[in-house]
Amino acid sequence: MIRIEHLHKKYQANKRDIIALQDINLDIAQGEIFGIIGRSGAGKSTLIRTLNLLERPDDGRVLIDGEDITALGHEALLELRQRVGMVFQHFNLLNAKTVAQNIDWPLKITGRYSREERAARVDELLQLVGLEAHRDQYPSQLSGGQKQRVGIARALANTPRLLLCDEATSSLDPETTASILRLLLEINRKLGLTIVLITHEMEVIRSICDRVAVLDAGAVAEHGKVVDIFLRPQHAVTRALLAESHAWDENDLYYQRREGGKLVRLTYAGELAAQPILSQLTAATAALATIVRGTVSRIKDTPYGQLLVEFSGGEHAVAQVLERLRHSGIDHEVLA
Repeated sequence: MIRIEHLHKKYQANKRDIIALQDINLDIAQGEIFGIIGRSGAGKSTLIRTLNLLERPDDGRVLIDGEDITALGHEALLELRQRVGMVFQHFNLLNAKTVAQNIDWPLKITGRYSREERAARVDELLQLVGLEAHRDQYPSQLSGGQKQRVGIARALANTPRLLLCDEATSSLDPETTASILRLLLEINRKLGLTIVLITHEMEVIRSICDRVAVLDAGAVAEHGKVVDIFLRPQHAVTRALLAESHAWDENDLYYQRREGGKLVRLTYAGELAAQPILSQLTAATAALATIVRGTVSRIKDTPYGQLLVEFSGGEHAVAQVLERLRHSGIDHEVLA
């Protein structure tokens, strides 16, 4: 659905060039939830705003359904923005309008719909985001999560095929964040909507995204399926982001092992996550398995496990376990 080709963007600040994006190349498929993550200043917001040309790149192309949007004229660009919904970090609601009026606003300004058609669409969206009882309230009367639900409903008003989420949960508490992520996942599955979201939180990526791109200093550090990036990070910035979310810890290397023990990181997903893998690895050997730390959870719909294990019990027993690991289908790394 989306192809980003050789995208570059720079700004001028104090007579200096600030590189925001450098040679970005990405493909985003129809119907997937694609995450873009990175630290502050990595270029996330600039990148997502090029997908509706709120930011115009200096070089490169953005194609949506095969159409080069960077070549669009003014009228065609206005039409594009009606087909691409956007949800903002700070909601950007019209404070003098009710919930229903905020949702109705993007329908009204197109001039394409009758009052009855608009009213029916507003009712449909209120039900979708669970705000039927709040239709006549004003933004000042709503919680942060309710405001964001209004923002999502408004972004969906013109039935877009693409929804952009610019740090849509970063100002919300963890419980409210989880509820908004569940809503976005429901919308994706129910409507077949493509969602591109930016965040600085790995937990957001882990919860709902299919694929992810990690940005660092305006460039793509790595990208791929979330389960691969999350469990097998290649770039230092990805490992650092995962460490902050307690999914990866470089301090594991300093664990004090027993004499002759081996420290091994095991990574597995899918059906293996339901198997008693440590029992299977040590069965009929004299090896002992000590879990140093570990996680068994889910990445979106995929169960996974990542364990740091010390295998001990003698050189021969540990060698037997490592040999079994080589034929097990379990990704493993001997750290020390």
